[in-house]
Amino acid sequence: MSIVFGTDFSERAMAAARTAAVLARRTGEVLHLVHVTEYGSTGRTSTTDEALRRELSSRLEALAAELRTEDTRVEFHLREGPPDEVLVEHAALVHASLIIVSHHGQRAPRWRIGNVAERVVQSARCPVLVVRAADPLTAWARGERSLRVLLGLDFSPPSEAAVAWVRKLRTLGNCEVVAAHHYWGADAHVRYGVPLSPESDVTPEVEEALRRDLTARLGDMPGNGAVWVHLDPSMSRPAESLVALARKEEADLIVVGTHQRTGASKWWYGSVSQRIIHEAPVSVLCVPASAVSAITIPEVRRVLAPTDLSEVGISAVRHAYSIVPAGGTVYLLHVLEPVGGPVTSPVHTPQQERIAEVLRGLIPPEAAVRGVSTRVEVVNGRRVSEAINQAAERFSCDVVCLATHGRSGLSKALVGSVAQEVLQNSTKPVLLVRP
Repeated sequence: MSIVFGTDFSERAMAAARTAAVLARRTGEVLHLVHVTEYGSTGRTSTTDEALRRELSSRLEALAAELRTEDTRVEFHLREGPPDEVLVEHAALVHASLIIVSHHGQRAPRWRIGNVAERVVQSARCPVLVVRAADPLTAWARGERSLRVLLGLDFSPPSEAAVAWVRKLRTLGNCEVVAAHHYWGADAHVRYGVPLSPESDVTPEVEEALRRDLTARLGDMPGNGAVWVHLDPSMSRPAESLVALARKEEADLIVVGTHQRTGASKWWYGSVSQRIIHEAPVSVLCVPASAVSAITIPEVRRVLAPTDLSEVGISAVRHAYSIVPAGGTVYLLHVLEPVGGPVTSPVHTPQQERIAEVLRGLIPPEAAVRGVSTRVEVVNGRRVSEAINQAAERFSCDVVCLATHGRSGLSKALVGSVAQEVLQNSTKPVLLVRP
């Protein structure tokens, strides 16, 4: 593996180059210095091209010699073409784990939107470190100080990749991590199926569920330094919220995942990472979802088993118990049409009590012997599939296991398919049991 650093020999680039060299020494990777020329056609001759190449090669060689040590291997490359495209291509060629660029530099022609750093972030398959303030990163990589990291945390694949990179940073040196989650209170209540409160934008139940799930998403953080979750319920833009928090917490580095959206998708949803690159007062590490290389086996501890109490619906229950290990929990769920109470209303009506007793009768006798516990839930739901997915989030289930009635054609069009709707909208893995 290697680190690619793009330089234009400016003062900022030279400071960032020293940071790149220290990071390469810290990680034991080869540092590739890359300068990209973008020649114009006017007045261009083979003689002037050759003279420019000699001058630039000499400057690259001198820079490589300055950065090279016994512990740091440095190679240099003079390339021609659009700078952002060439840097991304070279990173792929040398299997780079990281691209480093300084925060400046416009790409010609001028009518194209964005600078080199933003365009590299947009298309690179590995993380991109945009260096704005080099000194804190350099001192941290040398082991002289702790690094204060602000991590943008949500439930997306790019965010998962960003978390993985924060773990890697903590193996290299001490890092204090503030994991910030920006959200709208109404969206969070819909996610967990908890009614909104007239007294506050976010209820304690939703805050507790968010903190639980985000903490679980962080997992076990290696290394030294405090790690805590910061919840930010507001109507502001996520980028603005993160930049403001970075200033408040005096962060040295912001780490965010990037969806690398293009075209209409980028226009509609916007790009949080690009706005942060523009506005952040500190360096920014942008991590695409493709940067996650570790393949791990997920652990199944909690399984949601929804049932409509039909013969087919009951058939999936035993499969739910079959995939839960000792110490795990199966949540038996039945969704009723609304009767005036909230979606998450506890079992309290005679009808709900009767259904809860029926659900308890579905618990296999060997479940207790195998150390599998059961929790029975009867809820009201305007839409069954939505109530199921909300329950899966609320109870932090690892898998949803439900039966499909196998309808097709006209019967499916008339009756609909709860299983299909759950499958389309669930953020959890779904195990479908056919009749």
